Amino acid sequence: MGPLDRLILLAGLLVALLPGAALLAALRIRSPLLFAALTPTATIGVLLAVASATGAVGLPFSPLTAGLVTAALLVVGVLRWWRGRASAMPVRQDPGAPRWTLRGRPWAPAAAGTLLVLAGGWFGTRTWLRGLGGLDRAPQEHDMITHQVVVAWIMRTGRAAPWQVEPVDLLTGSPVTFYPDGSHLAPALLGALGPGAVPGLNALTVVYLAVCWVISTAVLTAVAARRLRAGTGAAWLAAGVAGVVAPALYRPAFQLMHDGGIYATAVALALAPGLIAALLLSEREPRVRTAVALGVGAAGIVAAYPGAAVTVGLSTLAWLAGDLVARDGWARLRRSAPVLIGAGVVAGALSVPLVLRAGGSVSGVASFPPDSGPTAFGDALGSALGLGYGGFLDPQRTTGQLGLTVLYLAGVLIVFRARRGLGPVLAWAVWVSVVLAAFLSPGIGVEAHVTGFFYNAMLRVWSHVSLFVPTFAALAVVLVVTEAVRRTRRVFPRAVRAWPIASALVLVAGIALLAVPVRTAMNTNTRTVAERYATPDFTRVSPSDVGAVEFLRGRVAPGERVLNSANDGSTLLYVAAGIPVVNVSSLGTGSAPWTFGLMESFNRYPTDPAVRAELERLNVGWVYVDSDAPAIGASGAPFGWVDRSKPFSTAPGLTNLDGLPGLTLAYRDGTVSVYRLDLDRLAPPG
Repeated sequence: MGPLDRLILLAGLLVALLPGAALLAALRIRSPLLFAALTPTATIGVLLAVASATGAVGLPFSPLTAGLVTAALLVVGVLRWWRGRASAMPVRQDPGAPRWTLRGRPWAPAAAGTLLVLAGGWFGTRTWLRGLGGLDRAPQEHDMITHQVVVAWIMRTGRAAPWQVEPVDLLTGSPVTFYPDGSHLAPALLGALGPGAVPGLNALTVVYLAVCWVISTAVLTAVAARRLRAGTGAAWLAAGVAGVVAPALYRPAFQLMHDGGIYATAVALALAPGLIAALLLSEREPRVRTAVALGVGAAGIVAAYPGAAVTVGLSTLAWLAGDLVARDGWARLRRSAPVLIGAGVVAGALSVPLVLRAGGSVSGVASFPPDSGPTAFGDALGSALGLGYGGFLDPQRTTGQLGLTVLYLAGVLIVFRARRGLGPVLAWAVWVSVVLAAFLSPGIGVEAHVTGFFYNAMLRVWSHVSLFVPTFAALAVVLVVTEAVRRTRRVFPRAVRAWPIASALVLVAGIALLAVPVRTAMNTNTRTVAERYATPDFTRVSPSDVGAVEFLRGRVAPGERVLNSANDGSTLLYVAAGIPVVNVSSLGTGSAPWTFGLMESFNRYPTDPAVRAELERLNVGWVYVDSDAPAIGASGAPFGWVDRSKPFSTAPGLTNLDGLPGLTLAYRDGTVSVYRLDLDRLAPPG
């Protein structure tokens, strides 16, 4: 990674965290744990509010408008901090307080936990950067077509409100097919600062799926340890171990990005543990400002992917229900309820534009067929409980992470036997049950009411179990270590300093995890990223596509469009150069029949007046074709314009173009061809 990539990555980290941190500072959120838990999703919530406001009044969503709002929030936060500092009474320390006690607030666990979290963040970041091979590498996976176009659209036009994304026509901005753009707002801001859409999106991919994922799981684990009354020191240590385990997991991030480029869902799931932790902390911060902060964070994750409302909501409800077995469970729930209700009101208010624009999208998502068939019970149970790879990397589900599986399942048993609240166990068990049922009866069982929010896609649903794996693995290590130190201290009370020894032992355990299972997983995960970026298994965006972009840059007249099939690298024309293409969806758009209509019948334009009229209406001056585009499933083809039972590659209407009247080959490199279309050279039809 060169100096420029480091600078872009640092800028991406600031864009992803600073607006949310400014809001939480303005609201005077004092709990460091709540602050860390909420910052990433609160940032998206703030940017959603800015996008909606600017869209409503006709201003651009840009680094300037987002920066002004962030600066205003920072000023409010500084002023409120200064006033609070001036009025605060000095707190006198008790000189007789014990320094080394499992119930104290020693520095050793905090230092060990912080070091481990930093190590986990570094390992995760290193994995992604090695797999990317540079922030300027265009992704090859299918869904990244949409994500790049959305980022480029926001960056180039400043139109980011829910009713402005995603446009079918890049020149007019309409019609709009709703696409949740919460995870695209920060990349668009970063891209507008200079790097461009592709480096901006890649940088935020690393920030969200490496850095924020580690922080998110670490915070959830700290909350779990505190709710189990393990003590503040144990919470620090558990957060550290969770931060080490998180980057080793194949799901959610690596499988989602490897098996489809499912960026928005990956971001939402990476941030979900942090928001769950924040909602659980509401009982410790029963204030209006806490409800506002939680509501903004909840709106942010819904803006990233609406199905995340089910992820966070179901997990939190299950956790709260499991905690009712604790002595103070009902009291916690009573303290939390008003704050959670208030947060729901705030989130609902901010999400109104999303809900209004989503319309029937939920039913459309739920109607997708399952991506896998029924599985035998034993295989399904093993897959639901274990950390097998699965997917395109491991189709037979024969390999996985045995050591981490044993460790986290031991953590489940340890937490269950602790009997101090079954919140994490019940939350995990709910998702294991959903995944197990989805393996057994995909798309038709009771679980379909949940899986329908995730396209009935196993790789999306399966990822939910992994949200709790770092927590249980960390609790297994820390609870065993602290219990062993506690018992040893009873025998040797003067010789054993509890927290230094416990911290050292956990630090050694964390290093051992990094050295063996995490390092091994890092190599596998790096390969999965590289297979879609640095050394791709298949090519959607090739050097030939880059050459075509440079050829057409400056040649496409204002108002002209380029006819294309978005399944190839042609959308790079808009992403890299702002050249409008006809298709931004690989199979066309149902609300715009001309998109798939031209892909089906363009080569009939010499004799078909309707095709020629459509080309004239759209002012198509160029045609872009890749004769060897990657094959994709065609089940989502609108109105079945192509055979849905067969893979789709090159659009049939874009074949056999050489020699057609009015069409001149202008560029060819490898399998990529660009033609100049001049309809005036044709005789009038008929």
